[in-house]
Amino acid sequence: MRQVFGDTILKLAKTNKNIYVVNADLKSSLYLGKFASWYRHRFIECGVAEANAAAVAAGLAKTGKTVFLTSFSCFSPALNWAVIKQSICLNNANVKIIGSHSGLLSGTLGATHQMLEDIALTRCLPNLEVFSPLDALELEKIITTSIHSPRPAYIRLVRPATPVVYPASRPFTIGKSLVLKEGKDITVAGYGPILLEALEAQAHLAKKLDKKAPDLEIINCSSIKPLDVSTLKKSLSKTGRLIVLEDHQKNGGLGEAIAATLLSQNLTFRFIHLAVDNQFGHSAKDPKDLYNYYGLSLKYLLSAIKKILN
Repeated sequence: MRQVFGDTILKLAKTNKNIYVVNADLKSSLYLGKFASWYRHRFIECGVAEANAAAVAAGLAKTGKTVFLTSFSCFSPALNWAVIKQSICLNNANVKIIGSHSGLLSGTLGATHQMLEDIALTRCLPNLEVFSPLDALELEKIITTSIHSPRPAYIRLVRPATPVVYPASRPFTIGKSLVLKEGKDITVAGYGPILLEALEAQAHLAKKLDKKAPDLEIINCSSIKPLDVSTLKKSLSKTGRLIVLEDHQKNGGLGEAIAATLLSQNLTFRFIHLAVDNQFGHSAKDPKDLYNYYGLSLKYLLSAIKKILN
């Protein structure tokens, strides 16, 4: 995702002279070296001063620029949240906040850098759109689409390389979810690479149980805000069962957003939310060990599937 981000805005900047980057001393981590070299006057290095960077980005946006504010998510939107609220969101400034190294996939970086609260921090802010791509291909589509929206946005990236499963022919549309696999028994919703656990679960069940395997409908909710309520309602009208899987805290996450929205519309369904439950992160050489530690791995998803069917 990080390399595709750098490549995509470099490509877009060739024809769009309004694209600017405001960086917080993480140029190499976000593959911005070429952009900084080719478009020196459009690359603003603010150093380790995330609040100042957010203010600079807001000022540039109010002059008509499309600004990418780039850092790790544990620094932005975490350390500069008040400035994002006041200078970017309150002014409806066209700033795309790129938060990299999100979730447990940061692995060895541990609790200080495993940002598990960014969705909660961002989806509560008025005017701010919130996106979390499934893979690098969808990220490219999100970046390309979001520059045409005048609203500010938060876009969540992960650290390691991950498999590409997003259909190349499908566009990304703000406020729309993608049904990765249709099914009739259980709706599984999520965002980001952890949703691959659901695809693996369906393959495992099909291999083990053959025709008796429960049929999962897997929905990629990469547009977290605005949320595609109609696709979720349509799915739940078939299944009546919902599992939300996310690499984030339960508090303030997608599961909470979906549950509150659908319950307010008097829908009745069985619900299980698999997420980090009021805990901080830990270091691990293999991030998948953390999925297992926090109850987000294939084993726990299969257990949730069994439970929600009973």
